[in-house]
Amino acid sequence: MIIGKCISCGGNIVAGEMYYSKFKCPECGAEILRCEVCKVHGNPYKCKKCGFEGP
Repeated sequence: MIIGKCISCGGNIVAGEMYYSKFKCPECGAEILRCEVCKVHGNPYKCKKCGFEGP
């Protein structure tokens, strides 16, 4: 089951098949999902709601 897309790479995040990070944007509290690869590599992301950018 696809639970969302990685905010960094746009890849599908599939529940139970891969590790991922789910957290709230530090600025606005919007939910952010990142795949394990993007998290480990420190790929940048940008909140779609407020534009906050983070590693």
